[in-house]
Amino acid sequence: MSKIFFLKIIYRNAVNLHKITSIVESVKGARIKHLNFISKGKEFVGVIAFEASQLIDFERIFALIRTNRDISDVEQITDASVC
Repeated sequence: MSKIFFLKIIYRNAVNLHKITSIVESVKGARIKHLNFISKGKEFVGVIAFEASQLIDFERIFALIRTNRDISDVEQITDASVC
């Protein structure tokens, strides 16, 4: 059974959103359900919701996104009403 996870991400304007989405989709079984990013000056701020079958898949995606130096901040959101 799959579960939906939410991440709040802040990244520099120069970064392509495709890099972030490809990180999520690189993990087998993970699918993006929702993207909501807006430009705030020199940065984009938003939420990505994705479906993963196991918690370990979420942890792997979280770690991969955090290793990207172009991303300023990433944190898990537990309240789905943020989207």
